Amino acid sequence: MVKLIRDLSESSGYWGASFLLACFPDVHIVCDAPIGCFNLVGTAVPDYTDAIPHMANMTPTVLREQEITMLGSGGAVQRTLHNLEERGLSQGKQVIVVSTAPAEQVGSHHTDLLNRIAPGVRFYQSHSLEEEEWAGRDRCLGWIWDEWQFDAAAQGIEAEPGLVNIIGPSYGCFNSPSDLHELKRLIVGAGGTVNMVYPFESKFADTANLARASVNIQMYDEFGWTLAEKLGKPVLKSPFGIGPTTQFIRDLAKLLGTEEQAEAFIRQEKKTTLAGVWDIWRGPQGDWFATMDAGIVAGRTYARGLSYVLGEELGMKLQFVAGRPLKPDDPDNIAVRNMLLAKQPAFVFG
Repeated sequence: MVKLIRDLSESSGYWGASFLLACFPDVHIVCDAPIGCFNLVGTAVPDYTDAIPHMANMTPTVLREQEITMLGSGGAVQRTLHNLEERGLSQGKQVIVVSTAPAEQVGSHHTDLLNRIAPGVRFYQSHSLEEEEWAGRDRCLGWIWDEWQFDAAAQGIEAEPGLVNIIGPSYGCFNSPSDLHELKRLIVGAGGTVNMVYPFESKFADTANLARASVNIQMYDEFGWTLAEKLGKPVLKSPFGIGPTTQFIRDLAKLLGTEEQAEAFIRQEKKTTLAGVWDIWRGPQGDWFATMDAGIVAGRTYARGLSYVLGEELGMKLQFVAGRPLKPDDPDNIAVRNMLLAKQPAFVFG
């Protein structure tokens, strides 16, 4: 029996790659697409959800009916690259042509074309028709490292004690700026120094400097693991909750050799940051948590984090937890709607 998918929980690999590559100020994306549907939405999402200045490093090839029905999109790509060069938008930038669903439907693949007409420009096949957003982000990060063959050893780049990378923060990720701020604070408190926030605060040309770090931290469960594995250094996962965050600080300090500083930081946190949480949790209103039920609908990272904080640490009753569907029995959007109708928790975090 084939399950009919009526509603998708995630966007495609194209959006994942675009929101990731657009973070680099020295990259210009050419999306092989009709005008509007892919570039305007792509720029609007970060503009409105991430509060960034207008994302100006994305240009569509403006596919027309002729390209889709008869010509293919090679001519449109060539025309777009020429226009970018004339306007100076590609000067000093790495140009990357990214496929979209319409181009993939007509079989457009531009590696050979670009090798002939613009050897410095690279083509990224986003697998927009079959790959979801988070797998697309993960594959794209690994593709960058492999495609440009960043050789840290050849550049004399060696790992330095105390340096830490944060891998994953990028456009279109929920709560990314504030979560990143807190993660940086924890790293410094544990005795480390942030080397690179990749790609959110990095230049594409500086990618080889990822090899300077002695520890990598994964911001998200969903993506970044492929790149972290290629870097070959110890990897920690971003923490949620009082207990896991305390353990994270200690684990990081052990890798950095800064245990004494980390313990001092933990003691200070208990007197400051955690004081308000402790008052609510152990105060007279603390009984509220055990009598209140909630549901969680979020990406895997936040489903994991919220379910631990609310359920394990604060003691709330969790009616359901729905993360990104990975297995056939994981709830999709339709199942989530049915759970909301059946359980009706007092709060839904999603």
